[in-house]
Amino acid sequence: MAMFANPTSRAALSLYGIGGFRLVSVVLLLGSLVTHAKAKAPKARLGPAVPTFRAKGIASWYDESRLTSTGERYRAREMTAAHPSLPFNTLVAVRNLKNGRIALVRINDRGPYKGGRIIDLSRAAAGRLGMLSDGLAPVELRIVPPSRKAYSLLQSSSGPARGAENHGPVPF
Repeated sequence: MAMFANPTSRAALSLYGIGGFRLVSVVLLLGSLVTHAKAKAPKARLGPAVPTFRAKGIASWYDESRLTSTGERYRAREMTAAHPSLPFNTLVAVRNLKNGRIALVRINDRGPYKGGRIIDLSRAAAGRLGMLSDGLAPVELRIVPPSRKAYSLLQSSSGPARGAENHGPVPF
């Protein structure tokens, strides 16, 4: 106990012990924060994250002059569609399984409300798919990643028509 005979030495050792504990605590805290930040950092992706969605079923088309579920007016000449659950403004490639034709549409409405159908298409989209006279067609749906090229295909009248001619954002 001769070592602790001086009360000043004992106080200095005590403070050093507390200070050392604080220093170790701060270092551990900073280390865990850095590790947490690295774990939360977004990983590099090859393309935009798009939920995978594929569905097969029967498509129909509608030609009514009314407001859609998004509040915009239905326009028969635009490449739009109604789907019961996909988020609004989702881009969807629709392929007619009978003839292989493809249409790229934007979801802006809810429906169809008739059993057994998976999508209601605008008149323009139905024409692109070659199903105007039949009214119904077996189709396959896939979500398309949003891109400038995809939106330009929506705006152009010469967008995707046949499966073999499609390259780029249409995933068929």
